[in-house]
Amino acid sequence: MDRGVRFAPSPTGRFHVGNLRTAWISHHLSRHFQLPWIVRFEDIDRPRVVQNAIELQTRDLSSLALRPDRVVVQSHNLERHWEVFLKAVRESQVYPCFCSRKDVREAIQESASARHGIEPVYSGACRKLLNESHAMSGSAAVGWRFKMEDSSGALDPVIARTSGLELLAEPGSCGFVPAYHWACAIDDLDGECMLLVRAWDLEHAVVFQRAVQEWLVKLERRAPGFPAIFHCSVVTGTRGERLEKRTKGVTLLELIASGISAEALKEKFEASFTDVLGKIEPGRIYGEMKKVITLEELGINL
Repeated sequence: MDRGVRFAPSPTGRFHVGNLRTAWISHHLSRHFQLPWIVRFEDIDRPRVVQNAIELQTRDLSSLALRPDRVVVQSHNLERHWEVFLKAVRESQVYPCFCSRKDVREAIQESASARHGIEPVYSGACRKLLNESHAMSGSAAVGWRFKMEDSSGALDPVIARTSGLELLAEPGSCGFVPAYHWACAIDDLDGECMLLVRAWDLEHAVVFQRAVQEWLVKLERRAPGFPAIFHCSVVTGTRGERLEKRTKGVTLLELIASGISAEALKEKFEASFTDVLGKIEPGRIYGEMKKVITLEELGINL
């Protein structure tokens, strides 16, 4: 198993400077703790995957002298995601949801916050159904929600989608597509990574993914122990606007074209990062003090 430091990009286009900074920090921490640096390309959201993006992102990392000790492609773990999903169905840990995204959005807008002040992700409507067979009639696509501890259903995330209720022998035969929280929770637990590195905008993911991991550890009678997580600052535009892979001027090639060399960019990352951990404790949540850093603070003026 890989007792390493994990960086998990989505191959949806060229990296922007925020992605590159997170990659640099994860690599930096792996070398600090003398652990393997594992890059997992999260390609399960197939419609958003850009052709050749993995090759282009790997090239960007290499330009910054960030070379993985191991590369994982998440879709290669589909059988495992399916296996655990079937266990969850048998254990009644998940339930089918037929609400449209519009229904969910409107219901959430009318509801109060879930317990512990966490923003609700669902109305709980399908969890509360008494006559599931009646509710299921006439619906083809199915979203499957994981039962969180909050019995209201407000925190129950969609963990997979299928084309119907009939779950056949193979995942492809029923249109099985694992959701982000499901695939990541399983892969991070199975991989036994010591430290996951991602940005603060994924802080909310801890609640859902840790719940899946705790359930799976208990079900499979595994030794407890979850990876620690380090959250990096989210890099934004000078006015605080969100950077996206399609944002102009923030890819590595564009920054180099503007006169910022790859080496100079690494120096900016190093100068802006001061939160080196003393040690890694399993399950602990760490992170940079600043949840947001602007391009200007990073020393990049577009």
